[in-house]
Amino acid sequence: MGGGAGKAAPADKGVQQRLADQEQHIEQLKQQVASLQKGGAVPNDEHPATQLREPPQATAVKKVAMLTAGGLAPCLSSAVGGLIERYSELHPGVEIVCYAGGYKGLLLGQSLPVTPAVRRSASVLHLHGGSPIGNSRVKLSNVKDCVKRGYVKEGQDPRKVAADQLIRDGVEVLHTIGGDDTNLAAADLAAFLAENKYNLTVIGLPKTVDNDVYPIKQTLGAWTAAEQGANFFANVVYEHSCNPKMFIIHEVMGRSCGYLTAATARHYRAKLQSKGVVPGLGLHFERLDVHAVYLPEMPLDIETEAARLKAVMDAIGCVNIFVSEGAGVEAIVKEMEATGQKPPTDAFGHVKLDAVNVGEWFGQQFSKLIGAEKVMVQKSGYYARSAPANPSDLSLIKSCTDFAVQCAMQRMSGVIGHDEDMNGALRAIEFTRIKGGKPFDCSQAWFKEMMDDIQSPMGRLKGGDLSCTALAPNGYVPHLPMGLTMPKRVALMTAGGLAPCLSSSVGGLIERYNELYPTVEIICYVGGFKGLLQGEFLPVTPEVRRRASILHLHGGSPIGNSRVKLTNVKDCITRGLTKEGQDPQKVAAEQLVKHGVDVLHTIGGDDTNTAAADLALFLRTNNYELTVIGLPKTIDNDVYPLSQTLGAYTAAQEGAKYFSNVVYEHNCNPKMLIVHEVMGRGCGYLTAATARVYRQMLNSKGFNPGVGLRKECLDVHAVFIPEIPVNIHAEAARLRHIMKELDCVNIFISEGAGVDDIVKEKESRGEELPRDAFGHVKLDAVKPGEWFGKQFAAMIGAEKVLVQKSGYFSRSAPANAEDLRLIKSCTDHAVECALRREPGVIGHDEDRGHVLRAIEFERIKGGKPFDIRTSWFIEMLASMGQKMEYEGSIRVAAGNVDDVSVRVTSECHVQSAALFIN
Repeated sequence: MGGGAGKAAPADKGVQQRLADQEQHIEQLKQQVASLQKGGAVPNDEHPATQLREPPQATAVKKVAMLTAGGLAPCLSSAVGGLIERYSELHPGVEIVCYAGGYKGLLLGQSLPVTPAVRRSASVLHLHGGSPIGNSRVKLSNVKDCVKRGYVKEGQDPRKVAADQLIRDGVEVLHTIGGDDTNLAAADLAAFLAENKYNLTVIGLPKTVDNDVYPIKQTLGAWTAAEQGANFFANVVYEHSCNPKMFIIHEVMGRSCGYLTAATARHYRAKLQSKGVVPGLGLHFERLDVHAVYLPEMPLDIETEAARLKAVMDAIGCVNIFVSEGAGVEAIVKEMEATGQKPPTDAFGHVKLDAVNVGEWFGQQFSKLIGAEKVMVQKSGYYARSAPANPSDLSLIKSCTDFAVQCAMQRMSGVIGHDEDMNGALRAIEFTRIKGGKPFDCSQAWFKEMMDDIQSPMGRLKGGDLSCTALAPNGYVPHLPMGLTMPKRVALMTAGGLAPCLSSSVGGLIERYNELYPTVEIICYVGGFKGLLQGEFLPVTPEVRRRASILHLHGGSPIGNSRVKLTNVKDCITRGLTKEGQDPQKVAAEQLVKHGVDVLHTIGGDDTNTAAADLALFLRTNNYELTVIGLPKTIDNDVYPLSQTLGAYTAAQEGAKYFSNVVYEHNCNPKMLIVHEVMGRGCGYLTAATARVYRQMLNSKGFNPGVGLRKECLDVHAVFIPEIPVNIHAEAARLRHIMKELDCVNIFISEGAGVDDIVKEKESRGEELPRDAFGHVKLDAVKPGEWFGKQFAAMIGAEKVLVQKSGYFSRSAPANAEDLRLIKSCTDHAVECALRREPGVIGHDEDRGHVLRAIEFERIKGGKPFDIRTSWFIEMLASMGQKMEYEGSIRVAAGNVDDVSVRVTSECHVQSAALFIN
């Protein structure tokens, strides 16, 4: 006890010192207040932040206005709701109006009154992303741009037009919710009015996902954007299981500040560390981790970093990097200008970063140097910035909006935030001190620790015990019913594209064998048929069996996929999987015989399972009995005669979740056309199901039409699938009316819709479109979403087109509850069939009363169309006003398609060698 008491003294001294420091600081503040009250000045050597302001004499506020401006952030809707709620509960007599579309609405005199009905439903706004009252990128000092957009007339000063409107509307307090540009523009407006003897109080709320505003500690929306970006990458990271030597670049928003990229990486790694892994089966933490973070604040040595990342690629077979969209921009712009290109700029003079393509540039710089075979660029920006605020941001927004109303009542102008120069105090920070471009502090302890961890040398992955012996405890040997024989060794493989079922299916099979027949040896071929041809497999060890349940929590395939067709001899030789003169089927068959495999479980689409069936037939003719049991994986749900393929339920839900964020992008621009391109080559099931799930999600939300939050604006207005011919002109006529009424149009389109026509058009112009090993045209080269976007935009009068592709996000996700139930049924039955040596594809047979059975391989066929007679689909189209057929001839005049600008979320995936063709 005595020793403990003795050690407390230094701590007491520390407390005493802090108290003394605080007393000294308080005395300084008192002296400064006294100086100000006497009309004196604060000494020049004191920081401006220590200057205290006495609130002006409070006068009754009769009318306030609010506007949101700039890009979206996950705080706008909630901030509007928070202000309305606070006024309504403390000052219900204050009249409130909202200018529609930011400064555009102010210039045009377009405002929405906050009615009693709006006040009663204000809490609904916390559940939504975007801004219900609309945003726009308008700079009042950019006269030329305002004239060009038709907001002011030639010769008018936008500031005077805005000021006159505020006076006309009788606004005494203006709440601006935006970045530094937005709030400083409002401050200039207040100063302009003051010169004309009109007292306007401007109170800003700092919105930006970049968190780059001096001297504000945390801007609204940045926490949510980081969390959403992490969730986005938590799906797409599994794309590496599709390809060897995969280089995934996650491009994150952040023009000149790396905060969001760093915070997103931090959130993602924390999320990853909460999951289990199964190293013995190829599910390694290292492969899912972040291997580099590049920010505008950090110097970049390409050669040094390439050498480090090459070591990572050699060790684990993939590389994942996070890069700010502003990292390396100066170098890229110089390269562009050197070749005569002039990067476009926005109204504020900023280079438009989507024209710079930072992620693609990093891919070009690194891919060849690190030995990447495939490069994928994934941008989470729109998904992250359009989301509703998370709990952390909701708490911050609540603090700021409550204080903003308090400041309004005291007529105290400034930007509400925690002032870094005032010990983080929440206050109305003087506009003169508000400035953008605050860099991320790379010296923060958490960031340095994260970077040290990321950059630490990485050894080769270890799979652990290579034994696949799995004797059960106490020597238990299961007894089988008459007529059943236990296989000695079974093999598993996944092949084709990803679907949200592969990892869970592998886990389900291992679990079922282990709980009923633990003596059966199990191996997994690595990379699908590629691993089979090369004899590369992973044994399912006792440790893997114990951890098999973890696989249900992950997307992708732990054992890897590849698109290899055994009958495509030329492709197998080109890839180095077989030698000249070898028959891939024979090579694969010999490997199965060599490994003593009795039962082969294939998890893939129709191509995968029919290829495995052909292999079994080949072996049978050579007197080797192999039982092949397939599990039907495809998000397209297009396999005869299966009722439902594994992964399709989840893909629809994930696609709906994706669109439920990005749909709010229509708040940013007038006459916005959003095209949601969904995977589905020849079958429209996934597009239709995604639209259905999204609309169900939408129906569960509340709305507030009086303040611009209308369900109709967030709804789906058209669904285009391969099974229904698209009458462009008839649909354009219908959608033009919707655009006129709602100022936005949202369409869902299958990536295979209209492809034949697009391919013909492109090939007629001499374009040669690449094809995969199965002879399919690669749809990312066709760009159906972009094509449809341009066609419709020119006809319906869209001013901006945004194409969003949810494919990789959807297909890489872990299985949802519905799919987990379906997977469990199928994997359990697959093991039962293995004991009966009953080959086939496990599924609910549409031609046998939807009974779960091993469906004969000869009846398995891809290309099953979506049944457009399905009742829910007919009802959905009818509710949208869309028809399957239109009578008569409808023609719509269109502008020049070539003049339409389309912004597409970039998922660049190319062979690295193609990046360096001179």
